[in-house]
Amino acid sequence: MRERYRNRKFEGERVELDGKEFEWCEFRECLIVLRSGDTALERCRFHACRLLLQGNAYTVGRVIRLFTGEKPLKVLDITEPIYEEAEAAEVGTGEEAP
Repeated sequence: MRERYRNRKFEGERVELDGKEFEWCEFRECLIVLRSGDTALERCRFHACRLLLQGNAYTVGRVIRLFTGEKPLKVLDITEPIYEEAEAAEVGTGEEAP
């Protein structure tokens, strides 16, 4: 069973989307992480957030980029090593990467 969030405000947080459902939620200055795409987003708003694609979501992002010729969303970066460095920084310092 998925975790469900409704009418929730997230601010300055790292939010993992996979395995969760969000309805009428607002995200402000968050790091949004998507790996598998197993999520549901209904009527949500995003303000100044960054998107981190990993795993299958990263692969889909690359395919979309082939079709559009550019990044379709404001994504941190489309290269895998950036993600690995961000995660290593989190593990090494105990702090989340920006």
